[in-house]
Amino acid sequence: MNELDRALFLWFNLGPGTSHIWLELARFASLTLPQWLMVATATLALAGADGTRLPAWRALPSVALAAAAALVLKPLFHLNRPFVLGLGTRWVQHAADGSFPSSHAAVMGALAAAALLAPGRWPLKALALAAALWVSWSRVALGLHFPSDVLGGWCVGLLAALAVRLVWVRFGRGRR
Repeated sequence: MNELDRALFLWFNLGPGTSHIWLELARFASLTLPQWLMVATATLALAGADGTRLPAWRALPSVALAAAAALVLKPLFHLNRPFVLGLGTRWVQHAADGSFPSSHAAVMGALAAAALLAPGRWPLKALALAAALWVSWSRVALGLHFPSDVLGGWCVGLLAALAVRLVWVRFGRGRR
C-alpha cells in the first residue's frame, strides 16, 4: 500500500455520517448483486436467446477461473485489509484475511471482460461493466479493500476471461 492507495481508500470509504441509502447501495452491491448476476448468467447459458447463450457459457468458466486464481494469490501476497490497519470505517463483518487481490473484483472483472469480449449485445456489456464498477466501489466503500486490491482483482478477472476465450477459440471451434 502506498500513500495514493491510502488516500483513495479514505476518499471512497463511507464515513460515519454517510446516508443510509449509500450504505444500503454498497451492501447490496457487495452482498447480493454478485449472486444474482451468477444466477442470471447461468440462466442465460441454459435458456437464453441464441445470441446470449454462448457468451454466458464463456463467462461462467471465466468467473470460476478468476475466483480460483484470487483464492490462490491471496495467501501469496497476504496484504492487510484497511480495517486491520485501523483505517476508515468497516461497515460489514469480514475476516482479517489477505485483501489482495479482491475476489469480488476478480469475479466481476471476469464477468465484465467476458461480456466485453463477446460480439454484439452492447446493453449487456454496459450492464456487466456497470455492475463490476458498482461491486468494486462497494468493497472500498464498505472498508474491506484498498483500491489496489480492486485493481488487482480486475487484472485477474481480465486475464481469466482472456484465457478462457483463448482456450475456447483454440479448442472449441466447430464444437457445441
